[in-house]
Order: sequence, then C-alpha cells, then structure tokens
Amino acid sequence: MDKEHADGGQGERKDDAASKIADVTSAAKSMASAAYSKVKNADYKRLASDMHGKFNEFAGLEKLEGFSLKELLGDIFKRHNPEEVEGFFTVGTPSTTPPVEEVDTTWPRPWMFFRALSFSAIIYFLFNVAWETFKNVNLIPGLMAVGTIAVPVSALLFFFEANVRRNISLYVIMRLVMLGGVISLIFSLVLFELPLANVKFLGASVAGLIEEPGKLLALIVVARSSRHGYKLNGLLMGAAIGAGFAIFESMGYAFRALLASLGNKDFMTDIILMRGVLSPFAHIAWTAISGAALWRVKGGRPFKFDMLKDGRFWHLFLVPVVLHMVWNSSFDPPYHLKCVVLGAIAWVIIIALIQEGLKEIRKEKAEALERKSAVG
Repeated sequence: MDKEHADGGQGERKDDAASKIADVTSAAKSMASAAYSKVKNADYKRLASDMHGKFNEFAGLEKLEGFSLKELLGDIFKRHNPEEVEGFFTVGTPSTTPPVEEVDTTWPRPWMFFRALSFSAIIYFLFNVAWETFKNVNLIPGLMAVGTIAVPVSALLFFFEANVRRNISLYVIMRLVMLGGVISLIFSLVLFELPLANVKFLGASVAGLIEEPGKLLALIVVARSSRHGYKLNGLLMGAAIGAGFAIFESMGYAFRALLASLGNKDFMTDIILMRGVLSPFAHIAWTAISGAALWRVKGGRPFKFDMLKDGRFWHLFLVPVVLHMVWNSSFDPPYHLKCVVLGAIAWVIIIALIQEGLKEIRKEKAEALERKSAVG
C-alpha cells in the first residue's frame, strides 16, 4: 500500500509538473502571438504610412497643418444677421474684390452652405407634403427641380466660401453651373461615341475615362478669365462645372425613373435622394480636384495643351478618374461602404488642396505687405 501511495503521489507530482509546463507553454504562445500581432500591426501601419506618403508625393499633396474639422465647421450654427448674408454674396467683381493685404488666409469657416442646405430641405419637404395632400401633377417639376438642385448648390457654396480671395462673383459661378454643366454633358456624350466607350471589360467604369475629361474640357472652354488665377479659383470653378453636370444628370435620371415607373413619384424621389446625397462626394468633388490640378499649371495664363503634359497636372487629374472608375465598378460592399471610403478620400484631397491654395495666397499677401512697407 505504501509503495502504491508513493507511486500515486509521484504520479500526481508528474501531472502537476506537466500541467505547469502546459500552462507556461500556453502563456508563451499567447505572448508570442501578441508580440507577432503587434509586429504585424506595426508592419501594416508602416505600410499604410508608406503608401500614403508615396501617394502624396505622386499627387503633389502636402501633409495637413493646423487643420481641425471642428474649427472648419465651427460657424454653421452661429447666428448671422441679414447684413452678413447680403455681404456674403456681394463679392467677386473688380470693385468688390478685396485687396490681397486684407484677405484672411487662415482656415476658412464656411457657414452659408449649411444654411442653404437646411432651407432647401424645408422647401423639398413642403413640396412632398403638398404632393401627398393634393396629388397635383403640377407639383412634380418643382419637386424634381428642388430635389436635384438642393445638395449640389449647397456643396458648391462650401467651395465659394473656401475661396478666401473672394475674387469670383455669383454671376461667374452660375454661368459655370449652367453653361459649363450642359457643355460638359455634350462633351461627355460625344466622347461616349468613341470606341473606348465600348470596351466591354471596363463596364460602367468606362465613365471615369469619359466624363472626367469631358468636364475638364468644359472647364477649359468656359473658365478663361485671367483674373481667376489662384488654385482656390480652380477648385471652385471645377466644383461649379461638377455641380452643373450632377444637377442635369440627376434630373435626367429622375425623369427616366418617373417614366419607367408610370408616374410613381416614390421611385423618382428615391433616385433624387440617393443622387443628391452622393453628389458632393462624386461629380462635384472629382471635378473640383480636376480644376485644382489644371490651375496648378495654368494659373491666370491662357490655356495651352502643353500644360496637360505637366506631371503636376496629370498626376493629380488621374485621382478623380480612378475614383470615378472604382465608384462605377461592380465591386459593391454592403452599407454603401465603397461610396463612403471613396468620398472620404476625395474630401481629404480637397482639404489638402484648400491648404495648398491658402499657402499660395498667404505668400502673395506677405509679398504685398512687404512691398507696401518698403514704399511706406
């Protein structure tokens, strides 16, 4: 019995030792796994950082400095009196453009775009209420017009406010929206007749190769004033062309939806809402980037086709083309994730371009002040 007891005790000690060894081994594996995960995550972060750096270098973008989204949108709920609202729109003519010495070159704090969006939403809601109450078909054109115009124009006002030089009038902007919008559609339709549009493996993605050059051509044709030579001007005028294109295209899709559904207003409004919400992240953002790319090499000079060979232009112009192609691709993750990611990329680039434009004006302002000081 004693021997058996001793053997049993020895077996228990062996089991305890084996259990401890297993625990230590398991802990070591966990620590190794955690360490590997950290190294792996660090590698991913380093890879992402390297890719971001290479992309910025390719597109000619600088790292954001002193930017705060909270500060940028800090005035949207601030109260503004009627005089401020009226003064907001009375800029851009030769007599109402401020001297560069008086321009505020800090990050802009836009607010009018949000007010316009809120006002448009109320008008659109009233049209819907009127339709549901009276079912009068005369309300349909107003519902379609307000629905397709509201968001693009509100987004365009953001770019108008970001143009701190205040040297482009609303007349010029509306001309770009109306004339530039229809010309960009015509140019795109002409380009769609080319053999490139029939490349089957590209599918709907071919629109990026057609519509982005079409809108750029419209911008070249319509925006030719030497007074508007700043990069922020190019960003704004590109956004205006994109807004016009988005409005007219959305009206067309809404009208087709109404006809295809045999007068089903709900089908039409679904199209209007979807395209309206997405427009600031699609055509408006893409053409704004194209405009900034062109103004990098053009400035206030007359346009020459040799400018398109400059890497500062086409490196950046490729970005909206690729974004548009991916946007139209068959790859479609859930929850509109594709649109969210592509829209975020476009707007990060836009913010970087606003910073680039501010630096350009800041430099001119400093030179002007230095000359004024030397004369004084």
